[in-house]
Amino acid sequence: MPAAGRSPFDSSSGAGSVGGSLPDTSASPDPAAGDAFRLPMPVITGCPRSGTSLLAVMLDSHSQVAMPPETVFLNSMERLPGSGDSLRRNFFHLVTCDQARISNWSDLDMDKEEFRRRLDGVRPFSVTRGLRAFYAQYAQRFGKPRCGEKTPTTNAVYVAKLLPEAHFLHIIRDPRDTVLSLRRTWFGGAQDVASIAKTWVHRVAAGRAASRSVGHYHELRYEALVHSPERVLRAVCVFLALEFEPGMLDYGARGAARIASLTTRTAADGKVVATREERASIHANLALPPLSERVGCWERELNADERRSIEAVAGPLMRELGYET
Repeated sequence: MPAAGRSPFDSSSGAGSVGGSLPDTSASPDPAAGDAFRLPMPVITGCPRSGTSLLAVMLDSHSQVAMPPETVFLNSMERLPGSGDSLRRNFFHLVTCDQARISNWSDLDMDKEEFRRRLDGVRPFSVTRGLRAFYAQYAQRFGKPRCGEKTPTTNAVYVAKLLPEAHFLHIIRDPRDTVLSLRRTWFGGAQDVASIAKTWVHRVAAGRAASRSVGHYHELRYEALVHSPERVLRAVCVFLALEFEPGMLDYGARGAARIASLTTRTAADGKVVATREERASIHANLALPPLSERVGCWERELNADERRSIEAVAGPLMRELGYET
């Protein structure tokens, strides 16, 4: 758990860090390679609408890191049946099934047959080795040695067991602004503010609790990322054993490409869960510089009853984090 008494916008807190000299980033991305392959892998977690996508496109703008859109499938890996070839087939189906809330394969623009061939070459097969093959293929599309992961609801403790190289970046935002942002989405708009605040408490508390067992954890604030992006990103780069690159601040092209990659999501029964336009609308700011006006917008847009409802649910954790109530 990050130390008490830090500024709520101090980006340097973290239960784990990477020290020493930078590793050789020319190491092979072969999923069967040994420990030398396992460069720190950025895994972004946090409550949805807390800046996870902004942080992802900033990292994606680094010459050494490829950050895919939300993959979604990681939490389902724990339930995969089978072993050997049957596990390989089930893994391939899960990753490529392209069903809402299970896999976002079509967002990735990856060659399915190439992925099948890669998995066929992974022997003996395991979920860990299959995941490394997936991330290696995605990173190689962009000529980069590392791949990351950004699915806010990822179970960090489980992923840390699967991928010891995972370095977790937990981004936290004022719950009042988070609630406002979630309320504008297709997946959060039907809920009352107290229910959304409970989601924030659950996600943030779970992320901080995971810091005690995942090994590599760095906590940062959305507010600091918006107001002081270079300072925050430099700390992130130290944690990931990367050299900071000024291009990380010039992420607009990557953000626009990310928006363009989004597809309509459908469930197994063919029902549309979210259209491409709906998904693009909530990510429109990714093509813009950090918007300072999105910090503290709750003061203008929440009424007194809504503020009280959120603070009644989230108040204790807010105060622990240094947010005024």
